[in-house]
Amino acid sequence: MLVVISDLHFVDETAGKHNLPYGAFEDVFLSDIASIAKDKGVKEIKILLLGDIVDLIRSEQWFDVAPADRPWGTNGLKDIPNPQTGSPTERQCIKILGEVQNKNQETFKLFREFKSRLKEKYKLDTNVEIIYTPGNHDRLCNLYPSVRDEIKNILGLTVNTNTANGYPNRDWKYRYDFIDESYGVYARHGHQFDEWNYAVGSEDEAIRSLEVSIGDLMTTEFAVKFPYILNSLRGQYSDIDDNTFKELVEHVKDIDNIRPLKRVIDWIDYRIKKESDRRVRDALDKAFKQVAKEFFDIDFVKNSRTYRNMWLRISSNSSVSWLTKLAIYIGGAENLLPILMGLSDEPPDPGKSPLAKAAYDESVWRNNKEIQFVLYGHTHAPLQIPLDNINGKEVIYLNTGTWRNRITKTIELDRPPDRSIRGQAPDFVELKTMTYAIFYRRDEDMGGKQPNTVSFDVWTGAKKKYYKER
Repeated sequence: MLVVISDLHFVDETAGKHNLPYGAFEDVFLSDIASIAKDKGVKEIKILLLGDIVDLIRSEQWFDVAPADRPWGTNGLKDIPNPQTGSPTERQCIKILGEVQNKNQETFKLFREFKSRLKEKYKLDTNVEIIYTPGNHDRLCNLYPSVRDEIKNILGLTVNTNTANGYPNRDWKYRYDFIDESYGVYARHGHQFDEWNYAVGSEDEAIRSLEVSIGDLMTTEFAVKFPYILNSLRGQYSDIDDNTFKELVEHVKDIDNIRPLKRVIDWIDYRIKKESDRRVRDALDKAFKQVAKEFFDIDFVKNSRTYRNMWLRISSNSSVSWLTKLAIYIGGAENLLPILMGLSDEPPDPGKSPLAKAAYDESVWRNNKEIQFVLYGHTHAPLQIPLDNINGKEVIYLNTGTWRNRITKTIELDRPPDRSIRGQAPDFVELKTMTYAIFYRRDEDMGGKQPNTVSFDVWTGAKKKYYKER
């Protein structure tokens, strides 16, 4: 039995208390896996952590070090692809990882002890492997050997020639993809097909996977910094009640759960226009302008091909051809946001998304008759999309979603298509979600199954409940 989960985003909680509760793993995940394993007569259990598991970039601790020592600063960039042992950036990664571990001790221990927990609590004695495939938010986990080793130890990961590139007892890195013909599965995180979250530098994929993308900075220098800067403005708004301001900062930290990340601009617009208090709107507007100014002043951003392409798209729009970088420094956020929001549009049909197209274009299922399932994570949106049927071989793309809260934009069928004149903020809704995919070999899940076939189940849950304030 192969169990696949992704996008858990374990963090140090400096940018918000977004870690998943231990009970989700003890009472739901472990229990479900044990029950299914017994029922399906499994021969083994492999748990594939498909990227964005340990999130080192979503941390306010990066603002404790000089900009040059951040992963995209002049010193941080010197560590790619061959890191300097003990560099300031590596030391900060280790510090952040230590706090991530501290905030998730029980959960990490459960992964390390998964096999013994199954045996002791559920009387299920089977081999268990925990396999890790990095995504974009855990890029740093594969760059530094010290971080790689610590991740291996705290999660109890299986590191061998099937799960790592190199030599497990010497120089090695986690593989960026996973293939297992016995389950018919090929998987990778999927950020490789997102222009915002995959570097556009080296042609060598092994090096490119270690390079900084503009999405890294969007996360830390924009999404994390926005509530950080807002909180720093507290002294300028003494007429706002302390509890009101504190709650505002905590609410803004929900930016962590917006998907896709490109919708962050929309969500800030939503937060500004939602506030009825002019002083609060002014604080949000001022924080946005400061964060935007600092973001576009970062050398990595100014030199980014993705950044240049973004402004080319803006300048090619006849209605905003006058816009230059000067717009970041002048005018209110509400004047700038509708323009930037136009950059975040994506196809309404999931089947036409970049990841679905990438899954269809994967050569592995075309060249390997055993591969029927192409798996990605990254988007936080669970999907199952049939790709092809070749002589009875059904090929399906599955997205493994997330276990995090998801804040998504409503479809707005009642709104005018021209956002610049509607004068209204977009609407957003938050849901708690949980998705995992389970695949069975030909000799598992035999009840009523055609002989010599693989099979899978996908379980997705969503929850909406308004809790009382304590």
